[in-house]
Amino acid sequence: MMIVRRGDRYVVRKEDGRWPPRHLKGVDPALVGAKAFEHPAVREWWRWLLEEYRPRHSIALITPCSSVKPYTQSPTSRKIRGLLRRLGLWDGGSDRPAGIEWLYFSDLLLLVPYERAGEYPACCYEVPPDVVLGRPLLLNLVSALLATVVEDLVDRGLEHVIVFLPRKHQRLWNEARKRATRWPSETVTRYTIFGFDGLPDALRELRRVPEIQELL
Repeated sequence: MMIVRRGDRYVVRKEDGRWPPRHLKGVDPALVGAKAFEHPAVREWWRWLLEEYRPRHSIALITPCSSVKPYTQSPTSRKIRGLLRRLGLWDGGSDRPAGIEWLYFSDLLLLVPYERAGEYPACCYEVPPDVVLGRPLLLNLVSALLATVVEDLVDRGLEHVIVFLPRKHQRLWNEARKRATRWPSETVTRYTIFGFDGLPDALRELRRVPEIQELL
């Protein structure tokens, strides 16, 4: 890895074709790799999802977590935030999405609301998708837990999700959907780091939803 100073900024270059993880608050060593699944803070997050979390809206946008922590500072998140603003789906006063729930899909924490992305442990872990996909026990754990969480969210009012996930995250998502007995309707848009492809059109369709029309 090479760090080059440009003015007041430090630019981190790729090493072996990959960007190194960037965590603005630092990585907790106990939240790195497979051992992170045993961490008490992770178990508490799962409990919160299963027992307490209630989405504010019936429609959710599902996007991937990132090596940049908090996720909200990643290039993809910044682009999506700009898109939501242009479409009138952003509340500038509270600085969060308007009319929809924005959920990050995390290999470790399952689902992270936009508003909580900067909190511990979401801010401070490093668990790439391959850690889960390469271990059958973890794959079974994540898919089973996610299936249960989404079933519960359906019972709490979640009706539709717009899914914008890269291939590996999409595989984990699909594994959970296969196991679930209840699942929201889906609009799946192709993920690409170069653009949004069908995501803008999927979000524009939301303008027809009565709940969202009231906000426009």
